[in-house]
Amino acid sequence: MKTLLSVLFFFCPIGYALYGQSTVGGTIADETGRGVPLATVEVLSLPDSTVATTTTTDEHGHFEILVKPATYVFRVSFLGYKTYKGPTTPVAAGVHDLGVLRLEVEDLLLGEVVINRQHRLVEQRSDRMVVNVENSMLSDGMTALEILQRAPGVRVDDDGNISMRGKTGVGVLINGKLSHLSDKELAVLLKGTQSSSIKSIELITNPSAKFDAAGNAGLINLVMKRENRIGVNGTAHTFAAAGRKERYGGGLSLNARHDRFNAITSYNYGYRGEREYRSFTRQFNHPTHPDSNKVSEQYSATDEPLTTHNAKLGLDYDLNDGLTLGALWTGSFGTYDNLSTGYNNIAFSDGRPVSDARTDNQHTSSWNTQGVNLSILHKIGDKGDELSADVGYTYADYSADQFLVSDFRPTPFQPVFVSQRRGKTPSVTDVLVGKADYVHQLGNTMKLEAGWKSSWIDADNNALNDTLRNDAWIPDAGTSNHFRYEEQIHAGYINYNMERERWNLLAGLRIEHTRTVGHQLTSGEATQRKYTQLFPSFSLAYKPSDQRTIQLSYSRRIQRPDYDDLNPFRYYVDAFVFWEGNPYLQPELAHAFELNTVFGGIFSISAYYTYVNDVMTSVLTQLPEQNVTIRSIHNIDGFQNMGINVNASFKPATFWTSINNVNGYNNRYHGTFNGEAIDNTQWSATFNSINTFSFGRGWDAEVLGEYHTPSVDGVLELNAYGTVAAGLMKKLVHDRLTFKLAATDLFRTMDYSPRSVVDGVVMQQRFNLDSRVVTFSVGFRFGREIKTREHRSGAEAEQQRIRG
Repeated sequence: MKTLLSVLFFFCPIGYALYGQSTVGGTIADETGRGVPLATVEVLSLPDSTVATTTTTDEHGHFEILVKPATYVFRVSFLGYKTYKGPTTPVAAGVHDLGVLRLEVEDLLLGEVVINRQHRLVEQRSDRMVVNVENSMLSDGMTALEILQRAPGVRVDDDGNISMRGKTGVGVLINGKLSHLSDKELAVLLKGTQSSSIKSIELITNPSAKFDAAGNAGLINLVMKRENRIGVNGTAHTFAAAGRKERYGGGLSLNARHDRFNAITSYNYGYRGEREYRSFTRQFNHPTHPDSNKVSEQYSATDEPLTTHNAKLGLDYDLNDGLTLGALWTGSFGTYDNLSTGYNNIAFSDGRPVSDARTDNQHTSSWNTQGVNLSILHKIGDKGDELSADVGYTYADYSADQFLVSDFRPTPFQPVFVSQRRGKTPSVTDVLVGKADYVHQLGNTMKLEAGWKSSWIDADNNALNDTLRNDAWIPDAGTSNHFRYEEQIHAGYINYNMERERWNLLAGLRIEHTRTVGHQLTSGEATQRKYTQLFPSFSLAYKPSDQRTIQLSYSRRIQRPDYDDLNPFRYYVDAFVFWEGNPYLQPELAHAFELNTVFGGIFSISAYYTYVNDVMTSVLTQLPEQNVTIRSIHNIDGFQNMGINVNASFKPATFWTSINNVNGYNNRYHGTFNGEAIDNTQWSATFNSINTFSFGRGWDAEVLGEYHTPSVDGVLELNAYGTVAAGLMKKLVHDRLTFKLAATDLFRTMDYSPRSVVDGVVMQQRFNLDSRVVTFSVGFRFGREIKTREHRSGAEAEQQRIRG
């Protein structure tokens, strides 16, 4: 940065002299070298030390400020750090670089109790919310999917579908790279990822054109842990937990840094037992013959054992100070079973039995997902120009076997018989992604970003279903289907960023060309699509004062159909309820607007509005005469989401920090399906409060509470629910050894009860989840405590540049 400022000074001395101004810049960092965002920088005039002007640092800890040529003292302050006061500094006309100013952690002495500052559990920044998972006492023993469920404003349903601020269609990034897996494969991957490997979660509601346009609800970026300390360092951890079933696991991560090499490796193992209870009531109302009304009562008890193995191996090499090469291999392997037993009884409204069935549904699955990524990061010259490139390949092998037995008991309308069905669904997905990004500085306050990305997906899914007839397995041609899906997306973008003393402008345009082909190899049908779309984005920020920022943003986004949803094969819950795909789904397009203001990093409020055309949503087809319910995905006319989101952090006491989020929103789904009008609307709210307590002597505690009011999702009406969790932590051996005890859903109030009314059929589901879990964990950190400057692969550097 010194070189950059010197070059600018060489070319611009006359301009600065004419205006009599000086630009002073620098970076505020903590003791590890990490930038400190939202730190206050004060310029003190001499000799009386009056404050001439102030500013705050950006999300990377950088600052720039205009002053008149004179002699000053620079003072820096931020909560939890000792105030920094620099030496007397003469500032001449032109550009002046203060370099890196380091803040020391402040120890607050309360008697003999010492409280050391850590990074806050939740940080609200101008363009995103960051949840620092590694600092949570409640995260150990959880999966990545469960961690997402606890993020403010995020909801994860029982099928693993993610919504944010009431909107479905969230794009999930891992270290800044979009996952191109299907929703089902992504849910499996997140279930198989232990929380111990996650550093933080970033919730980004309006990303710029630099990133994929996929994700109508915005992006969620999972930042994985990655050590970069000198010498050999590592962490080891283990946990044991109990809900209705036992859970346990552990892992080890290592890094070795010497000279220009940095090698990393890690392995995590987890076993997660779970038992759930579900009930499902369907009321079939005949429009003209009330005596034909029927009620279906289903109940099941389900065991869901999950075994996961996750490994990582990476190497970075610095060819010189401006060029870094990186290679990374990741692997996720595991098995997941859904073993369900129950019944399905159907009767007329007067109690006469129609059908009485006992069901045994055994669903077993396994996966093998591996990825390789090669990256290069080249810092060009001394102006801050940068070129990065990545190429990555992912192989996902997923297989599922199902064995469904329905034992029908005698009724006046049904003879005794046994129905047996089996299915195999081998699935292989190949994903190849290549990308390149270039950043060019256009002076001291402007820069231009441009890049290209191409992705190729090939998904091969073969659903083979058989039924048992006369002691022989007969292929079921009506429900079997070999489906192959090919997708290519080629995208280019350009971003312009201008920063002034009080203003910041980010404007960009992205173009994406998409080509998809869905082959139904069994029937010989094929569905092809080609389309090119433009995705503009815009963000304008204004700082009326040093402690306040107002930002207006807009982006156009897309949500393409999931290739599992395009596959027309059937998955049976029992003989009367099944799910099937829809090969004719169309992509949905969204316009998203947001206006937010941030006050000093401790309070923010935002108003947002999103409209989606051709929204894809879950719908139900009811066949009352056959007592059958079919769930599928279809496009309806539209969806709108509007709301207000408030974040507030405060300290009720010196040892107590409270971080709170309130999100009030309105969802409206409208359109038609099967000739029936859909107009489902609801005002809803979510409340989230995270409270951390530092008692000193290595003792800390955390209490989390959240509550969701009733809401709607497509044709479904979702019930209200809430949960409370608490944890206690003790640190020993210079904070290297950590013991944690945590309990989730203390009052067992985290139950789901979706309801719908379609085609005269009232449907009510109830999920009694295995959500109250007590976890004890131990972690140990070893090695040297000295960190070097951060070296990142191109992908990791990309995730640091996400802006909304």
